[in-house]
This record gives sequence, structure tokens and C-alpha cells, in this order.
Amino acid sequence: MKKVLQIVGLLIVVVIVAGGIYVWQFYQHFMKVETIQYDPQLTIYLGGGGNSVVFTSEDSSAALVVDTKMKGAAKILKEKIKAKDITIINTHDHVDHTGGNALYPQAKIIAGEYTKKQWADDASKASRYPDITIKPGEEKVLKIGSETVHIYNVGRAHTFNDVVVYFDNRKLLVTGDLVFNNMHPGLIAKSGANVALWINALESLSKKYQIKTLVPGHRPVADQNALVVMEDYFVSIGDSISNKEKQAVLKEKYKNYVSFLGMLSFDNTLKFIEQERKE
Repeated sequence: MKKVLQIVGLLIVVVIVAGGIYVWQFYQHFMKVETIQYDPQLTIYLGGGGNSVVFTSEDSSAALVVDTKMKGAAKILKEKIKAKDITIINTHDHVDHTGGNALYPQAKIIAGEYTKKQWADDASKASRYPDITIKPGEEKVLKIGSETVHIYNVGRAHTFNDVVVYFDNRKLLVTGDLVFNNMHPGLIAKSGANVALWINALESLSKKYQIKTLVPGHRPVADQNALVVMEDYFVSIGDSISNKEKQAVLKEKYKNYVSFLGMLSFDNTLKFIEQERKE
């Protein structure tokens, strides 16, 4: 009996160590920052939490920052920005997109219309509450140099309020976590996630903007088709409820999507949609 307990104990230790290594490797990959110089004025920073975009006016006096990352990556991003006049747009309130807000004490922050409690529940203490909030369905337009920037609140989808940013001249859309590119999405009920409304938001964006380049909340830059792929992901999994054969086919289809400990996974998405339809 003692030998059996020793073996069981050893197996538990192995599982814990392996799990710790997996989590550490995922975190390291998640926090790695990759820089893409889209053009002289617009830079895309992938990773380090959520993807970020920094747009600078022609004279470099003003900068627009879309999402401020988290922890060390947020500091790396801040060091890249030299402009004096800074406006921040948070696509939503999760800490991996807002964690660097406090590094910009003089900046103006724009986001969706969250209550202060919703913001506090989802963001860290370093995530300053926005100075300006945009209501669901409202669009705010900014002029930065020769570029026209549209800030549009699609309403409830990934969270209670999700904002996208569209650069008119460049036909570039920043979606925040409305799009996870080749990655299973984060679905958090307390944050307001609603798949049915999320699908509607994706459909509306496909019709609203002419998109050449799409910067998702996570993973590589894409194009307009990423909206269709994200919508198809939700619709197809929803259609597979109670059909094991369809689920098997879809699990194979999405087997290479980035996942994480069941929280970001095919099964988690399926369970979330099943629960949503019961309510």
C-alpha cells in the first residue's frame, strides 16, 4: 500500500510540474511583443496581452493608442510613444488591454459605457476608468493629422460594451476581442459575454466598413474575412449542440486553434453556448 501511495504521489508531482511548465510557456508566448511597422505613422504591436495599435500624426505631436497591454509589455509600449498629446482608446475593459492605462496620467481615455463596478471587476487598479464613454450604437469621429478615425461601440458582445476603431484612409479595423484569430475565444459571463449578440456585431461590422486590414484582439493581423471566420466558428459550434458527429468534425477543424487549460477551448465554447440558450 505504501508503494502505491508513493507512486500516486509521484504522479501528482509530475502532473503539477508539467502543468506549471505548460502555463509558464503559454504566458511567455502570450506576453511576447512583436512589432509591425504598417506605415510611417501606424505601428501594430502584437501580444504583450492584447494587440495594440499606435497612430502618430504627421508632425509627431499627437498619438492615438488603441489598448495599452499589461505588465512589462505595457511599459515597453509606453517607451515607444514620444508624442506629448496622447489619446487612448480601450476596446474593452479586460486588464490585458487596459493594464497600461495608468502609465499615461495626462492622456485622455475613451472606452465603452461601462459602469464603474463593471470596470473595477474586469480591470486592474492600474486600468484608469475612461474620461469619455461612448454609448452602444454611438460612433465618435476624431481627426488626427490627415487621418479620420471612427470609434464605434457595437454594444454587448465579448463584454458589456465593445468598441472598434476604424482608420478611414487605411481601411484598417481594430476589433479588440471581437476577433480571436486562430484562437478559441475568451467567454466570461460576468464580463457580459453573449454569443448571440457577438454574432450580430460581427455581421454589422462586415457591412459597416470596407476593411483591407484587420487587427484582432489576439494573434496575427488578418483581413475582413476574419469577421466571417469568427462568426462561422460560433454558428457552427452552436449548430452542433446535441450532435456528436458534427462536434467531432468541428474539433478536427479547430484542432490547431490556440487553447488554454479548458478556459479557451472548443468544449468551453460549446458549453457556454449551451448554457446561454437555456437562459
